[in-house]
Amino acid sequence: MKQADILYIGMSEGLDIRSKELSGYLIRFLSSHYQVHLLGDLFHESSSELRRSYDLILVQNSFSFVYYKKLLKRYVKCPVLFIATTLDLKSYVAPFENLFGILNMSGVPLSAWGIPEEIQLHLNYPVEKVANYYFYEQQPEFCRIVYCPTENSVQESDFKLLTFLQKTNALLTIVSDGYQCLKNALPPFVTIVPRNSWFSAYKKAHLVVASGFDAMCAMALCKPCVILGDYGLGGVVTPDNYNNLESISFRGRKGGYWGELVPLDLLEVEIRNILVSNQEESFLDIQKLVMSDYNKKYFEKRFLQEIKRIIDLSTLIKQRNKKYMLRVCLSSLFALEEMKGKQYLLRGMNCFGELDVEMVELLKQCAETVSVYDLIQRNGYDNEEASILWKNLYELWKEKLILFVP
Repeated sequence: MKQADILYIGMSEGLDIRSKELSGYLIRFLSSHYQVHLLGDLFHESSSELRRSYDLILVQNSFSFVYYKKLLKRYVKCPVLFIATTLDLKSYVAPFENLFGILNMSGVPLSAWGIPEEIQLHLNYPVEKVANYYFYEQQPEFCRIVYCPTENSVQESDFKLLTFLQKTNALLTIVSDGYQCLKNALPPFVTIVPRNSWFSAYKKAHLVVASGFDAMCAMALCKPCVILGDYGLGGVVTPDNYNNLESISFRGRKGGYWGELVPLDLLEVEIRNILVSNQEESFLDIQKLVMSDYNKKYFEKRFLQEIKRIIDLSTLIKQRNKKYMLRVCLSSLFALEEMKGKQYLLRGMNCFGELDVEMVELLKQCAETVSVYDLIQRNGYDNEEASILWKNLYELWKEKLILFVP
């Protein structure tokens, strides 16, 4: 069986650190199953030669469409899977003809952008390393705390954390590539290590202060974790508040806003409470929750299934004898509205025009998820009429008002 060829396009502009690191994970994973070519400054090296066609194109970040606009016109018949990883709406795209799916890892409701729920694959970042490194010392000589800043800028929250820890017996390790330039400006109790040293730093920590995926990794290692991120202070993660914090990807507090200031007294309370109590059972429960939501094997299985679905669907659409076997269903964004006795096709505020009675009846039949062939047989269409039906359905499919299923 021929190995599928995949082109992965990515631009770093607008992506956060974790999104960039995710691309490396995906490349390693995909390369073990497919022939993968790379294009864009998101990667250390781009492929020197590109193929004339690909079974699938992965695009991470909408800036890739702008930068490689001319090149992508060459691949207009290749199916595209878009990878959405950030909360920044500037990084997303409206649906286009060869968009077959979106890997939505941001939790942003993309239906507002005209993208049906049915073509979105919702997955969380996979956690790769799991173990129980929890330990508790009632009166430690030094409290070892690890801090993972978001690195969007040197935040006021960073200074508040340092101000508080100066009054304690804490040793602080900052896991960051971007903060290396601050080494000589920080007090002696602070050490800065690169991001690739996060695992060894976490293992030795009494407590991790982090947000986003950094926090998830800490919880997977059974470490007490205080959420401090771009959206404020989420506090200590407990089994009771886990779902609330997880719903905003552990980026701060629920209801917080970007760059929210953190009260120093609240930060002190959260950290002191962790250091003076043994809560191993609680953090073991949190570890189980994390591994349920961020399971690596589950991520890889679903991701491979989505790639297969898209490649199979694209292949069938292009084959004259097979395209009529595709099942047809209505998009979740589809609406049929009657105005002054006439039927109009709508998606949000967009009107796609008036429909005749025959097409309205056909769309109602599509709601049953029947094949194109079934529609032809039910309505007694000859070859010419069947060709017209396919053309109409295909035009609706390009607008994502009709969906095809293998």
